[in-house]
Amino acid sequence: MTADGPVVLDESVAIWAARLVAPARTVDAVEVAALRASVTADLPRVDAAARAWSQLGRDLPPTECRVIGRIGWVRANLTAMRGAFAPLGEKMRGNRVIASRVLGAQFGALLGLLSTKVLGQFVLPFGGPGGGQLVLVGPNLLDLAEEHGDLASDIRRTVLLHEITHRLQFDGTDWLGEHLQGLLERYLSAARIDPAALLEAAGKLPQAIAAVRASGSILPLVETVLTDEQVAVVDEAQGLMSLLEGHGNAAMFGGGDGVIERPGDVREALESRKGDATTRILTAIAGLELKRRQYREGESFVQTVLDERGVVGLNRAFAGPANLPTVAEVRDPHAWLARVADAS
Repeated sequence: MTADGPVVLDESVAIWAARLVAPARTVDAVEVAALRASVTADLPRVDAAARAWSQLGRDLPPTECRVIGRIGWVRANLTAMRGAFAPLGEKMRGNRVIASRVLGAQFGALLGLLSTKVLGQFVLPFGGPGGGQLVLVGPNLLDLAEEHGDLASDIRRTVLLHEITHRLQFDGTDWLGEHLQGLLERYLSAARIDPAALLEAAGKLPQAIAAVRASGSILPLVETVLTDEQVAVVDEAQGLMSLLEGHGNAAMFGGGDGVIERPGDVREALESRKGDATTRILTAIAGLELKRRQYREGESFVQTVLDERGVVGLNRAFAGPANLPTVAEVRDPHAWLARVADAS
């Protein structure tokens, strides 16, 4: 037990599982210092570019960013999610200690896998109030530099532009973070927790983690059977996440004038990394791996609205929950325009 109630997810086990999945990278202190210096130098102009393009959060304080390691990224997300799993605690029966360790191992392995792929993230505080934090994952950026040479600097600035846009989306509105947190709470409140299944899963965790490492897929760890209520929440969340992802992608390649020198080359390099960390975590919790088609639909939706109604028209989507596009409207932007942007 804790002061806030029973432990639903054992964070120490989560860190253990994440370390098993995420390979260690030997880093040079000079390299890390140079990377942090470059990020610090880039941040003000990338921040200004994101605000100018999106017209969101113009009165917010300057964006801050931390460069952290893979396990540091896992810790940041565990902290951000602390308290978010409370609805599951009310459903747990039997041996809560074993159940919390099983959930910790599952979620930790998921985060460990993602930590090897994620370049940057605006980490949202799903478990409680307060602003999020923008982080870049240093080892992955250094790997990127080895892979892409000089282009890596442009890729880093592009990722920064994308994540700052997410920061402006959430910190520039007074409802979006609470709305997203509400979706997660509704999803988890509708979950079925089978103690017997959790106990059985405990013995299979080593094999599941090995399968994750071998396949690069989260599916061995995500076996949730969705209830009807969860299906409805997932459908609602997909419309929102398509908007956020599409908006972030449009910012990357539409708002980088004077900041990104080779946007075409950057787009090609990032093509295999579709879907930012926030989207991947949310969809993984829901037992889904969103297809690239959905990311393309989100970007296509945003671009269509920008072409026809400009930034002011697009930003109607951030005016309140009722203005968010549905999944059907993401696929048919003109339906959303007729309902929201063109409404009197």
